[in-house]
Amino acid sequence: MTSPSYELSKYVGRIIQQSLVSSYNIKDSFLFCQFINGVTLPDDHVLISLDVKALFTSIPKSLVINSIIMRWNEISPNTNINLDLFLEIVEFCIDSSYFRFDGQHYLQVFGTAMGNPLSPSIEDWVMETLLDTVIRMLKIPLPFLRKFVDDLITAIPLNQLQHVLETFNSYDVHIQFTYELEVDNKLPFLDMLLIRQSNQKVTTQWYQKPIASGRFLNYFSCHPMSQKLNMAKNLASRVNLLSTDLDNQAKVKIIDEQLKINYYPKSLRHRIANRMNENRSDEVLTQRSLQLDNLEHTYRSIPFIPRLSSKIDRVLKQDYHNIRLAKYNVKTVKDMFTRVKDEVPLDHQTNVVYSILCNDCEASYVGMTSNRLKTRMNGHQSHYNKMDKMLEEGINIDDPQMTTLGERTALMSHSIIKQHRFDLKKVKVLDKHKNTRTLQFLEMCHIKNNKNSINRRSDTEGLHSVYAGILYEIGKINKTRNENENENVNNTGTHANTYTHGSNDRPSTQQYTQS
Repeated sequence: MTSPSYELSKYVGRIIQQSLVSSYNIKDSFLFCQFINGVTLPDDHVLISLDVKALFTSIPKSLVINSIIMRWNEISPNTNINLDLFLEIVEFCIDSSYFRFDGQHYLQVFGTAMGNPLSPSIEDWVMETLLDTVIRMLKIPLPFLRKFVDDLITAIPLNQLQHVLETFNSYDVHIQFTYELEVDNKLPFLDMLLIRQSNQKVTTQWYQKPIASGRFLNYFSCHPMSQKLNMAKNLASRVNLLSTDLDNQAKVKIIDEQLKINYYPKSLRHRIANRMNENRSDEVLTQRSLQLDNLEHTYRSIPFIPRLSSKIDRVLKQDYHNIRLAKYNVKTVKDMFTRVKDEVPLDHQTNVVYSILCNDCEASYVGMTSNRLKTRMNGHQSHYNKMDKMLEEGINIDDPQMTTLGERTALMSHSIIKQHRFDLKKVKVLDKHKNTRTLQFLEMCHIKNNKNSINRRSDTEGLHSVYAGILYEIGKINKTRNENENENVNNTGTHANTYTHGSNDRPSTQQYTQS
């Protein structure tokens, strides 16, 4: 996401995606269930699913370019970019698939990159062209053909299996298909089990892979009760709507077993299972969607703290009917793993609150930047260079030019007045957040809790006095932590707890937000 071509890839991918009108794509399981339950297969046909081996990384660039050229009349109405430039942009985005792993940089030399926002659009476009071409090449008509990403579902005469597979695999040497035939007239596809009846009609059942544990959200987990109930209701809805081959008693049994695995109380399990027919239908969903579209809501997220979050939600709804709160968990799975991906180097980190210590006194400066930290430090260094040049030219610190330079930042003001220097190479990251407003709030919190801060009073004017008590408590925690760290330094002769990005031993965003 931090790659230079990310936004460009997203822009071009959006143009390609909105240009595609597919006759094969499956929007969701519910619509496919409605379609397939109305299908009656020819007498000698069996169900078969086809899957591409590693589709994203198997698509040659030449195939992408040819597909765009062949169907340019479908894309051109959605952009004012001409064909030559559009192809140049697509090629550039495909060729710019750089990534970093274990301190080394790599370039993907073939296929489209996982994580590139252009890749899904390209995949959809290439598969659409492939299917149009292969259908014309087949010696037999297909009763139906549907696609979900790179998974295909259709029906063929059993004696034509080899011909169908060879035809699909002949389209391009890099795009190769595997297949799965029905067993005992049954074939799993998406989260359904397709069942070919004796009269060749297709029915469905809700399906779960044999390796599935059945766990989705434990009833005793630290999540809002509404989230647990909605997940349970959605499960009941899926089992009910996708199982056209089962009676109500069989559906209730499945729902009860799944909820029991997740420790839902017996009374609640029965209530949800017995009310499954009252759950969402297409008509209810459509009406609810129209109602939501007509309302202008403001959405905000807050941490989920049992009892407190729901109270805040109720209080807000009394006076602010358009406010909708989403509760998120402070503790996530990510907290259990210290290094899932390569750590971003300190000077390359963005959207951070940082601090710099003065070399000549105990003062410190707290700042924030949405750019790379290295870029911000270069800005401070540039100010130092200007100051040094003016001092060499004999300009006094009371000179208007020097005063103007000091007004840039509190750091420069301190440096000019006191003739002190800050060590720009020993910068510390105090907090991170993608939201700029939240980052500004966190900066004010850190300034307020830093007794040696040289920041101007105006830097914390936006901080409401209601946070004073919270910041005082956090300040006490940080003071105790610092005293313990200093004790470790005295005992061992080294700093035992030096900050590294991602460490849990710092006042984090979660501390301020949760409080």
